[in-house]
Amino acid sequence: MIFGFNTDVKCGDTVYHVQTEAHRSTHTFQSTVFVKGQCIGKKSGSYQEEAGAEYTDQQLHSMLKEQHRFVVEAIRDGLVDEVLKPATPAQPASDFL
Repeated sequence: MIFGFNTDVKCGDTVYHVQTEAHRSTHTFQSTVFVKGQCIGKKSGSYQEEAGAEYTDQQLHSMLKEQHRFVVEAIRDGLVDEVLKPATPAQPASDFL
């Protein structure tokens, strides 16, 4: 079983809440960013690099953790707008690593 991650990140006077989870049915990771309970954007990435590829829970957990860390660090660096830009349709999760 894969669990998600939740982190509060302060940048300037704003506190961002980052929630990252895996969606096995669509082979994607999704990081959702909230400010004061309101969703301000999402960052998604696919982890299905080839049809039928299977990953262990440990591998998925590691990739999920890396995406979460990527979004948290981008917010800390003041790049929230850049990290939440819409992704290209099939952006692989490896773009976050």
